[in-house]
Amino acid sequence: MAVMTVITLLTVACQKEKEMHFTESNKPLTGAWKIVKVIRNGEDMTNRFNFTSFRINFTQDAYTIDNPVPFLINKNGKWQFDDPQYPMELSFTPDGGNALKPGFRYPVVKGKRNLVLIFSPGCQQNKYEYTLEPLQ
Repeated sequence: MAVMTVITLLTVACQKEKEMHFTESNKPLTGAWKIVKVIRNGEDMTNRFNFTSFRINFTQDAYTIDNPVPFLINKNGKWQFDDPQYPMELSFTPDGGNALKPGFRYPVVKGKRNLVLIFSPGCQQNKYEYTLEPLQ
């Protein structure tokens, strides 16, 4: 009986498991996005300025800004992720300017992909977090 158990275990243990491959999807930014939250140095500033008309429109590799507000960028230009599947860096290059690389997060909140941009414009003592979500 013990021999049969050992043979059964060896047979089952030696079977090759089917490999499963998962492919992470790209993280597209394409479309129009709006500002839903602004934090400066830990304080919510969203209601202190009218951000409602601001839009940033992303195409495959460019962006345009409608109704500019105090923001990381104020000119149209190009954007890119360092890796479309596993982005660790996001860069904005305004027309005629240098690349800007804010810190960013790309969480899903209430079923929607959000984009959180973290930057210090000019004064390093002021840290801003802008949360954007896509328009529907």
